[in-house]
Amino acid sequence: MSTEKRISAPVIALDIGNVSMKLNFDEMYRRFDLDPGDSESIGRLWEHGAALETGRITVPEFLDRLEVFCGHRHTREYLLDAWRCCVRDPMPGMAETVRALAAKGARFSFMSDISPIHLDQVFKYCEFVHLVTGGIYSFEAGAFKLQGSVMFDAFERRYGRPLVFFDDRIEIIEHARGLGWNAVRFESPEQALRDASALLDDL
Repeated sequence: MSTEKRISAPVIALDIGNVSMKLNFDEMYRRFDLDPGDSESIGRLWEHGAALETGRITVPEFLDRLEVFCGHRHTREYLLDAWRCCVRDPMPGMAETVRALAAKGARFSFMSDISPIHLDQVFKYCEFVHLVTGGIYSFEAGAFKLQGSVMFDAFERRYGRPLVFFDDRIEIIEHARGLGWNAVRFESPEQALRDASALLDDL
């Protein structure tokens, strides 16, 4: 999917996790033999994940770290499956929302803190990925959304400022608003359809 084409139609920016796709961290922790209440071990796992998600390490280097983290108890293929399993299920109702907004003339781009491993899962399982024109991803930008304006600036250079940006995390919504974006906290596909439809109808 091309990520270079500037979009002339109204752009809706979508987060991926818990907006476009459901996240299942409990299943991932189970596969890594982690107790969901073991915040110290989960924190160490996510330290490695953050390095991958901001492009500071490669996928092979990430798997090297996971081998050490798990005490060399699992194969690399097992570790890869364990990491990617949390991004598999589409957000129910989101495909219908995106199609309805597309019929109103909207176009879509992703704006997500994500690893290349999980992005492959999105391309495989997202029901509306064919309606999305690329995106800005933390592993390419070298920063998370909350780390200044790096990802937001990259999005604007590539696609222009979006009509609206949906994310499920309130701290990201507030950060985006501070940068001048029209950002709305995602609560449900139905709410996103209502809010984005109203904006499109006002154009």
